[in-house]
Amino acid sequence: MKGSAFRCEDAYYFLYPDHNPSFWVTHAGISYCDETYKMSRASSASVVIEYVYKGTGTLWVEQCEYHPSGGDIYILPEHSKHSYYPDPDDPWTKIFVNLRGTAVTGLIQSFGLHERIVYHQCQGLSPIFESIFEIVKKDIPIDQVMEECGMMVMKLLLRLSQYETNEHEIPEEVQTVKRFIDSKYYRNLTMNEIAASVYRSNDYIKKRFKQYYGVTPYAYYLDLKMTHAKYMLRRTNLSIKQIADRLGFKSDRYFSKRFREATGITATQYRKKEMSREGSTSGE
Repeated sequence: MKGSAFRCEDAYYFLYPDHNPSFWVTHAGISYCDETYKMSRASSASVVIEYVYKGTGTLWVEQCEYHPSGGDIYILPEHSKHSYYPDPDDPWTKIFVNLRGTAVTGLIQSFGLHERIVYHQCQGLSPIFESIFEIVKKDIPIDQVMEECGMMVMKLLLRLSQYETNEHEIPEEVQTVKRFIDSKYYRNLTMNEIAASVYRSNDYIKKRFKQYYGVTPYAYYLDLKMTHAKYMLRRTNLSIKQIADRLGFKSDRYFSKRFREATGITATQYRKKEMSREGSTSGE
């Protein structure tokens, strides 16, 4: 298990064993896409499943073009020819898992997910991807990693098949609230401001947003801030105060409190942990 060598990825990969297991995670992580990011495979050895946190981009599978954006999931079949790259003005942040094994394609087919590439507005499924990422980071036997990931992938496919069966149109006002948060996450927003973006009451917007995205708008807003905070802690030399300022927190003390609530550790501890992990990876 090693960290990714790609500058814009925080990822782990596992060498595929010779005994051809029924299920195997070959690669899992988070991509913070920039102008250097592009993937192209003439015949993918793995099934690739990705969730887009934010941004947009272009995806080609065989001769078909797609444009996955925030909240979307796409599944790239085994042996498919595909390529994908982010929009330079609104690049992706994505979380992904790549799978191989004798049972993987059959499993996807059994859930009825083999005839479609992109699934829209799947925000409620992002925690499953995050659970998979936390599992691959654990210092546990590799067989246990695969067992725990297998259960989470089963849950993901089941939930995604339910999205497909019960697909519904997200109201425009709910989408407007999400776009408002996505474009203003760096500000110190209040729930009143978020609700006012569509001239609705706080309670109404909380209920409607959670109905379609699985979390309240303010929880989504804070989670988006934390995603960007983690990136800056890993990839920049900005001080805690500078990061807090850039993300619109009223003080670095308040930012630190929110970060610890979200991750269980302080921002300083998180940075040291990530630096230590990357240092050990580069020495392998």
